[in-house]
Amino acid sequence: MNVIFLTVFIGLILVGLALAFFAFTRKTSNWSSPERDSLMPLEEERTVAHDKRG
Repeated sequence: MNVIFLTVFIGLILVGLALAFFAFTRKTSNWSSPERDSLMPLEEERTVAHDKRG
């Protein structure tokens, strides 16, 4: 029976850590969303042409 209580206790700690991490990432990422982040690899890179001198 002690194993069940220990498992539930550790599970609740892990759930609490996951929720805290989720809240922290949502609070700190103002310009980010999962949809935008998933489409970022499809954006074309913006490059600037430089003159070759010398």
